Amino acid sequence: MKRVSKCYSIFLFIMVLNTSCHNYYNDTIKWMDSLDSGTSIQTVKENQPDYVIVDWANGIESENDEVRYAVLEIKGNNDILNMSHYLIFIENKFNGRFSSK
Repeated sequence: MKRVSKCYSIFLFIMVLNTSCHNYYNDTIKWMDSLDSGTSIQTVKENQPDYVIVDWANGIESENDEVRYAVLEIKGNNDILNMSHYLIFIENKFNGRFSSK
C-alpha cells in the first residue's frame, strides 16, 4: 500500500508540474495568423512575442523569391507531433506561414 501511495504522489507531482507551465504553442499560432500580409519584416521582428524564438539570421530561400524563417523555439511547447513552423516573406514583406511535421 505504501508503494502505491508513493507512485500516486510522484504521478500527481509530475501532473502538477506539467500543467503549471504555460504552453505558448497556441499563442504562437494565433500571433502568426494575426500578421497581416504585406507587413514589413522589421515590423514583424519588433512585434515578435518574448515566448517565440525565430531564426532571423538564417533565412531559407526557396522558389518564387520566398524566404522562410524557422521558428526555433516556443516557450513551454510540448507539441507531441513536433511540428516545424516557418514565417514566409517575399521581398521582405510577410506572405504567410508554413507548418509541417
